[in-house]
Amino acid sequence: IKKRVFENDSLTFLAEVFGLPSPEVKWFCNKTQLVVDDRINMERDGDSISLTIHGISKADQGEYICEAVNDVGEARSVALVVVVSQEARILPAPPAVTHQHVMEFDVENDDSSRSPSPQEILLEVELDENEVKEFERQVKIITIPEYTADSKSMIISLDVIPSIYEEGTV
Repeated sequence: IKKRVFENDSLTFLAEVFGLPSPEVKWFCNKTQLVVDDRINMERDGDSISLTIHGISKADQGEYICEAVNDVGEARSVALVVVVSQEARILPAPPAVTHQHVMEFDVENDDSSRSPSPQEILLEVELDENEVKEFERQVKIITIPEYTADSKSMIISLDVIPSIYEEGTV
């Protein structure tokens, strides 16, 4: 799980913990156990648990672990939190970069030929790691594949959305 949060906002994790005997729950940020203070609040209502951190800063970025332990065993859930500066909230979103791909395939004259199915389409995109740090969930096909006049190529356009504007949920 990945979650993005703006600086100075609040970060909340909600979870359910089941077990007999009832497990003890601990929260960690970057392997350091969290304790309740004026910014950090932990609640438990039956099987429902929550962690809320107010006034998020860059120092709160990293790997969060919820660990539940009882005599029988233990379970854990991990989330990665990325803290984004407030300036990024004010800036207009940069336009998505549109890539156009031409796919070549042989077309036979008889009826047995077919175009590639979506599962068979492999798109290769070169990314500059300084410009795009994450690529998952960022590709959106924006046109229906269109065939060239000779029916030997297919053109596909897609948008690559800048990663900072992807909303993550936990």
